[in-house]
Amino acid sequence: MSQREQSTAAIRLDETSSRSDEISAPRISSKWSGWRVWLMPVAVLAAAFALQGLAARNPQLVERYYSRQVFPPIVHVLSLINGVAGFSIGELMIYVLAAALVGALIYQVRQIYLRRRRIAALLRTDLIALIWISGSAMLLFLLIWGLNYQREPLAGKLGFTGRNASDEQLKAISENIVNGVNSNYGASHPSDGVDGRPPGRDQIFELIESAYQHEPLLVDAGSGYGPPKPIYFSGLLSRLGLSGFYMPFTGEPNFNHAQPDFDLPYVIAHEKAHQRGFAREDEANFIAFLVCVNSTHPYVRYSGYLNALKVAGAFVGSDPAFYETLFERIGDGPRKDLRARAAFWARTEGPARAVANRVNNSYLKANRIGSGTRSYSEDIALIVGYYLMRTNNDHN
Repeated sequence: MSQREQSTAAIRLDETSSRSDEISAPRISSKWSGWRVWLMPVAVLAAAFALQGLAARNPQLVERYYSRQVFPPIVHVLSLINGVAGFSIGELMIYVLAAALVGALIYQVRQIYLRRRRIAALLRTDLIALIWISGSAMLLFLLIWGLNYQREPLAGKLGFTGRNASDEQLKAISENIVNGVNSNYGASHPSDGVDGRPPGRDQIFELIESAYQHEPLLVDAGSGYGPPKPIYFSGLLSRLGLSGFYMPFTGEPNFNHAQPDFDLPYVIAHEKAHQRGFAREDEANFIAFLVCVNSTHPYVRYSGYLNALKVAGAFVGSDPAFYETLFERIGDGPRKDLRARAAFWARTEGPARAVANRVNNSYLKANRIGSGTRSYSEDIALIVGYYLMRTNNDHN
């Protein structure tokens, strides 16, 4: 073959190879150029918002079909999975996702630095991926737990709606709570030192679970839920101002083990309420109070009453003299615990807590809790309603 023929054959071979590459790897733009790339991710995100909006308009349907029928099997399956691990899978998931995010950011910065990707193209790809991830995560969140935010309010189901306390009734309730604090502290901290140690964590778990099973107001409390998990890096949780959190994607109630021990029963009961589908913070707080004060162990009851002292806070502005008198009635032991709690959270205060509070506030409002983080203190109305109901039942 002559040199000319060899050159011609090489050119033909190159053309054939080029056409083969075009056939085997067609350009995405031939089908998904322009707006079509955005269609599916935007549709998934829109579907998630539509589902949330539809649920908010139909709380009775959410309560009847989702919260009572669909959600319990989901959390029980998740409990079987996370119950095998002796650590918080949810905590590990957070660290893995954070590491993946940092790794992706480093990779993209390197791509830009080496001029392998244009910034505009990279931002476009990232935005599409962000919409995909946000829509998918929100939809999954709603289906496995988040729709519980839209269930029927607990106050209506328990018959608390419309119960308003007079000043005298509110004072009597506050005195009852202080009495509960003092008596249960004394019962769980005997002066002779006999059985003076608080129960261990495993016993607290069992006591709280037993209280859930025997509480008549929680007829659908159920059983078979996974155990609460201590957070390994609880110091970080303290910096964020968090005593615990529930991980919907793993069905795990997590708690900050660094906080004072006397708050652990209440915090664990709160997170276990979330695990049972009570998503709103005021309702989880009230259920934690209800479960703790009706426990068979005085240490658990003490934790519940101690966290209900906020009810008396209503008199700080309206009747400061009564508030001072009531506060003076609190025993030395509980006062010492209150000071220890205040000192603990004061040591961990900082800018991280302010950021975490804003994030939590936005999260709650995104789930249609209009009061945001203020909803944590709205359990006062539920506690008062509970005492009024008990008083009415006693009179009948």
